[in-house]
Amino acid sequence: MTNDKKPECGLSSFLDRAILGIGNVGSWLIAVLIVAVLVQVVLRYLFQKSFVKLEELQWHLYAVIIMLGLAYAFVKDSHIRLDIMHSRFSKPTREKIEIMGIVGLLWPMIFIFFMHSLSFVAESFRVGEGSDAPMGLGCRWIIKSVIPIAFFLLFCASIARLIRAVSYLKNNNQQGNSSDGC
Repeated sequence: MTNDKKPECGLSSFLDRAILGIGNVGSWLIAVLIVAVLVQVVLRYLFQKSFVKLEELQWHLYAVIIMLGLAYAFVKDSHIRLDIMHSRFSKPTREKIEIMGIVGLLWPMIFIFFMHSLSFVAESFRVGEGSDAPMGLGCRWIIKSVIPIAFFLLFCASIARLIRAVSYLKNNNQQGNSSDGC
């Protein structure tokens, strides 16, 4: 993670705030997940009972937390970087690599996942998919609909980052090395 302060830009700042807000609200799902796990453990080990719906709810909460965490981690710049030389590059070089990574790697991946998830959700909704377990949760399309939402949020986060990178390079070229970006 870099320590570079994010410059304030209109659209990119708005997108970041929206995604961070959604991520902060979604982080409360961790508390719900902890309660669900604790209740399931108490029921299983103290009362020898188990509720399939509660077990499935745990997996659904894990999925939502992870999917919402994609965009949140991208905005917070806490995602894993594959370029181990990143910190050794100059800021303009890092921004150029960021642009190439977003446009050449991230956007194609987002597009593929988003487009395939739409039919995945639509089919689940069409057939009224529910759990395979007799006492499991119904309406599985609800949890599956988080997939395209999460990748849309990741796309929005990448737009915000791309705006910052392009703005930095544009301002850096116009004003020398003293600019911070937008």
